[in-house]
Amino acid sequence: MLKKTAQVLTLFSLLSFVACVTVNIYFPAAKVERAAEDIVEDVYGTDAEQQDNKDDQSALETFLALIAPQAAHAQVSKAEIDKKSNSAIRGLKKAIGADHKKLVPYYRAGNIGITKDGYLQIISKDGLNIKDTAALRRLVAQDNDIRDQLYTEVAASMNIPGSEIEKVKAIFAEEWQERAPSGWFIQSKSGKWVKK
Repeated sequence: MLKKTAQVLTLFSLLSFVACVTVNIYFPAAKVERAAEDIVEDVYGTDAEQQDNKDDQSALETFLALIAPQAAHAQVSKAEIDKKSNSAIRGLKKAIGADHKKLVPYYRAGNIGITKDGYLQIISKDGLNIKDTAALRRLVAQDNDIRDQLYTEVAASMNIPGSEIEKVKAIFAEEWQERAPSGWFIQSKSGKWVKK
C-alpha cells in the first residue's frame, strides 16, 4: 500500500512538472505592432493644432479598443483596467508628441538619432553651444523616460509579463526607425549610425 501511494505521488509530481513546463505564454506580436504603428504615426504625423482639434480622436482610439485585456481580474473590472490603461497610454503618447516637436530640429541637424532599442541618443554636438547641449540632454533624457513608461504601459495593457518587455521595445524601435523621415540618423542592429 505504501509503495502504491509513493508511485501515485511520483506520477502526480511528474505530471505537475510536465504541465508547468508545457505552459506556453502567448505574446501578442500583431497587437503590439499595431500599437506601435498607431502611436508612432500619431507622433510623427500630426501637428499640435490638429492634435488639439481632434481631442485625442485618432487611430490610437481604435487600437486601444483592440488591446483591452482578454480576462477580467477578480478584484478589478475590465472597464476599470481599460480606462486606466487607455488614459495612461494617451497621456504618454501626447507627452512624446510634445517632445517630438522640440526634437525635430535636432533630428534634422544630425544631433540626435534613434537607437536600435527605440530610444533617442545624442550623436553630435555640432552647432550646439554649452547651453543648447545641456537643454538637449535634458529633453532626450525626458523623452527616453516617457518612452520607457509607454513601452511598459502598452505591455501592461495587453497583459504581457515584464519578462517580455524587450520584445515590446524591439517592435517599437523598428517602427520608430522605419517611419523616421529620410535624413534622420538611425542605429543599425550592429550599433552603427546611418543616415536614412
